[in-house]
Amino acid sequence: MDFQRRIPQLLHEDHQATIMVIEALDDLLARAKKTAPDVAAPDTKRILNQVANAIREEISSHFAFEENELFTRLEQAGDVGIGMHLREEHKALLPLGQQVSALASQALQDGFDPAGWSSFRDLSAELIERMFAHIQKEEMALLPMLDDLLEPEDDMELASAYSQSH
Repeated sequence: MDFQRRIPQLLHEDHQATIMVIEALDDLLARAKKTAPDVAAPDTKRILNQVANAIREEISSHFAFEENELFTRLEQAGDVGIGMHLREEHKALLPLGQQVSALASQALQDGFDPAGWSSFRDLSAELIERMFAHIQKEEMALLPMLDDLLEPEDDMELASAYSQSH
């Protein structure tokens, strides 16, 4: 997608990076199925590192920025609904993502036992489903709204703040 404003473009780029991580996680789950993968395998190790770091760092700062800087602007412009809806999704996604991140980090240290793999697999599958749906909503609704709403000066100020928060 091409946006006139910088902040929707930055969020779009973050979404694309998150989709790559989520797709890699989905591929890992599909390959491994019910049997835990070897965490020492380079591809598995890379994916688990991406999952642990992307969720812990990127997603939490991305969500916080949206809630603190963007949803409030939409609300001031009279659109309360989308911010409320996306905040609710963030409240469900963040703890789920943190659980998956913690399990990925733990597996990198200790490997997966059968119960740990089962838990990781189930929570990851839920995260993947919810995250794809969430990103799609933001791409189809939030980003175009921001592209229309933001004035150039506000856009540059927000883009600078967003870049510093990442």
